[in-house]
Amino acid sequence: RDLKGVIVTLSDDGHLQCSYLGTDPSLFQAPKVDSREINYEEINAEMKELQRIIREATKTQDILPESEKQRDLTVTAEVSPDLDEESQAIDSEVKAGAVPSVTVKITIQSRVTAQKPSLVVCVQAPLAVTCDQFVFDDLEPDSSETVVLSVFLKENCSPPELEGTCMVSYNIATELNPEGIPRVSQCSFSLPLKLVCFPAQPSKAANHKLTIDTNKPPISFVTIFPDFVDPSEGDQANALGFQFITGSKATLLASKTSQRYRIQSDQLEDLWLVTKELIYRLEEHFKKQNCKDFACTFSGSIPLQEYFELIDRHFELRLNAEKYQELLSERAVQFRAIERRLLTRFKEKTPAPLQHLDTLLEGTFREVIALADAAEENQASVFQAFAKLKSATHLVIMLISLWQKLSTDQVAVLEATFLPLAEDTQELGWEETVDAAVSYLLRTCLSKSSKEQALTLSSHLSMPKDTSRLKKNITLFCDRLAKGGRLSLSTDLATQQAAVMPGGCATIPESDLEERTAIPGSTAIFVTHGETTKQKSKP
Repeated sequence: RDLKGVIVTLSDDGHLQCSYLGTDPSLFQAPKVDSREINYEEINAEMKELQRIIREATKTQDILPESEKQRDLTVTAEVSPDLDEESQAIDSEVKAGAVPSVTVKITIQSRVTAQKPSLVVCVQAPLAVTCDQFVFDDLEPDSSETVVLSVFLKENCSPPELEGTCMVSYNIATELNPEGIPRVSQCSFSLPLKLVCFPAQPSKAANHKLTIDTNKPPISFVTIFPDFVDPSEGDQANALGFQFITGSKATLLASKTSQRYRIQSDQLEDLWLVTKELIYRLEEHFKKQNCKDFACTFSGSIPLQEYFELIDRHFELRLNAEKYQELLSERAVQFRAIERRLLTRFKEKTPAPLQHLDTLLEGTFREVIALADAAEENQASVFQAFAKLKSATHLVIMLISLWQKLSTDQVAVLEATFLPLAEDTQELGWEETVDAAVSYLLRTCLSKSSKEQALTLSSHLSMPKDTSRLKKNITLFCDRLAKGGRLSLSTDLATQQAAVMPGGCATIPESDLEERTAIPGSTAIFVTHGETTKQKSKP
């Protein structure tokens, strides 16, 4: 266009520009419009119509239907009261001769047309199911589907929980979304204790013992444990033995003169399932008797030292896994370096001696295989240690809740604090996660002063060097609960400070030296004293 002085530039990223100085008239000319008067009534009518269309399009009740009192699709699970006559256990690693299984019948009922329904059944390892996924054709209104599966113990360790969950995912079509919007329905089921243990002779001696107090006379085991007691023994059965199929034993004793029950075993983690089952069956028994004031309490000592041993064992295996990973990485680098050297030798036109590179390659290969086998074996040990740790953690949570008579909300905070992970990994482990949660509670609802509240917590979770800090925080956590602390996730720290900690609290030992001085050589650390004062929180 006869422009002079054009500056052509090429940028680093490949943009070519032709620029010039001065101004240039615009080549765009606006088209002529018809000069007519604006009809405001028509514009208002059009605006109202557009707004109506927008409102109809943004209504949520059609795109995402509101939840109804009666669900569109329900799923129920029914656990058989008896074990399977012929065990359905598949590839079980339990060393026992026969591994029992129990049948679970799952029924899906739909009130509407459910598109692409699929069922997933989840049980926590070491438990397993014969089939955990089912896919169905579209369900018509008022139709149902039923599946039957079996649950059994697969790994060679006792499960921390005897529960399972069923989840059904499906789509429901709407006028604006014919493809269907996703919905989920779920239910949970409980598995019987006899799935993992069977009756045995009671043991008189045991390393670990717990005593549960009640406010009602002891009930005969024939009444509350009919599936574990021989009816011929009558009301004389005040001792009951449980033999776990993994090999360990637990014994349950009922006092003849007092309202107490004792649970004992050689392993701390084996106390959990029996204690939980005892309390559950006692509550169900008195509920049937229309007794509303039944309560269980625990006045003994929280077995923290034994609990810490399980923590140390689990953490030691995690450290071993880290070492195996580093050694494997080093040997793999060495293996690849030898391979490159050998490849270079083989490509040479004139053959040269290998100088024992082939022997070194074979030796490195054997080391890699041996390290991989050891790492795999250590991983199995980590899994078993984590299962034991979870069982012991459940037990400690129950004992603390009975000891301090915690409410349901406070127990939920306890469980969220000490059981944050369903699975344990090297990247995010139990120790660092629980330490962060306990530290948060110690600096909020269980804090002693505003100075503690002002401390900032690290936002980065990493594997600690040892467990000393974690054990110290757990000890401090229990100590402050014993001095009247209350668990709460409220953000109003000033209210918590006034309501949680009593004004006359003694100084809590912060150093290991003070703790050892306060409790010399004692494994029974925390005892509920009658003179412990508690201050109720103000509404």
